[in-house]
Amino acid sequence: MRPAIVLTAILSCAAVPGLAQRAGDISDLCGTSSPATWQGLREHFVGDWRVDHLSGYVHAGRMVIPMEPSPETEIMSIWVLGEDLLLDHAEMTEPMVITLADEGRWVIETNHPEIPDPALTPDEAVLAWAGDCDQEDLPRLIGQSHVAMAGSVMDMTLRMLPVDMDTIYAILEIEGAAQGQYVVARRVVWLNRAGE
Repeated sequence: MRPAIVLTAILSCAAVPGLAQRAGDISDLCGTSSPATWQGLREHFVGDWRVDHLSGYVHAGRMVIPMEPSPETEIMSIWVLGEDLLLDHAEMTEPMVITLADEGRWVIETNHPEIPDPALTPDEAVLAWAGDCDQEDLPRLIGQSHVAMAGSVMDMTLRMLPVDMDTIYAILEIEGAAQGQYVVARRVVWLNRAGE
């Protein structure tokens, strides 16, 4: 990776509340991406998490509306119920079940010239926070639920990449029909354990 990109990733992390660069450190979660290992780890993520929304965009029809980082912090709660790891937020219509993602490598691509680059891609977040570890060696998590937005109930997907026990990089995606148009909203978020 080019030095300028690495520097950008480090500076982006340093700008997020609760984050700091630890050059050279490798996350304790590196190498814990298997289902068996995740079963033993998942209870460590139970508790309240502070959510910081970074930049993103809304794509509706031919319009692209950039979203600036939000100054407000929200709280999400994670708990275990039976065999399920659940995540809840005040705006969700129901709790979200969190499972290991069965997807290829996460890459943020912008196919529209007006879509802004993300504040931090998954690989940049791993490099800046988890050190010399590949994103696919970390437990990549996914949850899906519904959220009320613009007078409609829309699909919500949250892809989460824990970079250590107290910090999760995530990509929030909301999509569906609103006011007669197909809408996709995406943004990068950081989850930090509340109180950390």
